[in-house]
Order: sequence, then structure tokens, then C-alpha cells
Amino acid sequence: MTGTVPTSTVPLGAVVAVALSLIEIACGTTYQPRPSGRVALVIHHAAAMYVKHGRESPIGPFAGDLEELVADSPNAAAQARQAHTQFVIGVPAYLTGVVGVIVGVAALSGPIGWMVIGLGAATAGTGLGLMGSGFTHAVDAVNIHNDAVVDPLPPPAPTIR
Repeated sequence: MTGTVPTSTVPLGAVVAVALSLIEIACGTTYQPRPSGRVALVIHHAAAMYVKHGRESPIGPFAGDLEELVADSPNAAAQARQAHTQFVIGVPAYLTGVVGVIVGVAALSGPIGWMVIGLGAATAGTGLGLMGSGFTHAVDAVNIHNDAVVDPLPPPAPTIR
């Protein structure tokens, strides 16, 4: 016994690539809503999508084109505008705050470092709050819109066996 520890022959990059591939495969829905005037949400290839009239559109970090999708309902459009505004301010504020905290911890010391950490944490917290509020406005926009939609297609009849 020489006291050596066996080393792995599998490169770390390969393990990470396989893990990320499995995560992406796992993130998806198989259900596709029937085409209607309602706005639905599906996940395809780890990306969230709105679906309306059978057409998918990506959501993205700023609520996507939700305002356009719910434009026929003024109250829903107002909620979608509010969501978009809060995301446009909240996402960059959150990211800037997180970077500030990282810089304050990693590169600065003393009172300046603590001030940068505090300012970064406050900015990240504000951004996170705005993102949360934006999300609730987006949900409200979809629900208000969907409640106003008169779907011309009746639901499918239940199957009796």
C-alpha cells in the first residue's frame, strides 16, 4: 500500500455535459393545449412558451409578447404592461445587485467592501421584489384575458365506456 488515492478517468466536462443534457430533456411538457383564444403556458426544451391559437411564442426574461397576446382585453393588457415594466427594471437590478455582492466579497475589503456588499444586496432585493410583482401581474393578465374569452369550441364530450 502506497497510500495513493485512485483518480477518476472520466473528465469533469463530460460529466457536466451529460448532466446538463439530462436536465434539459427532463424539462418539458408533452401536453399541447387545443387551439383556442385562451393563453396557455407550456415548457418545451427547457423554455417557457405562451400558446394562443396553437401558436407558441417564447416568454423570455421580460414577459415576452404577453401584452400583444392579451391586447383584446384592456384590463389584461394593463396588467401585462405593468408586468413588462417591472421585469425590465427588476431583472437588471437583481443581476447588478448580485454582481455587486460578488465584487464586494471577492475583491474589496474594509468599509468600502461592506458598503458595496450592502448596496448590492439592497439592489438585488429590490430587483427580486420587482420580478416577483411582475410575475404576479403576468399571471393576472393571463387570467383576466382567459376569463373574458368566449371559446367557440365546446369542450370534448367525456368518453363513456
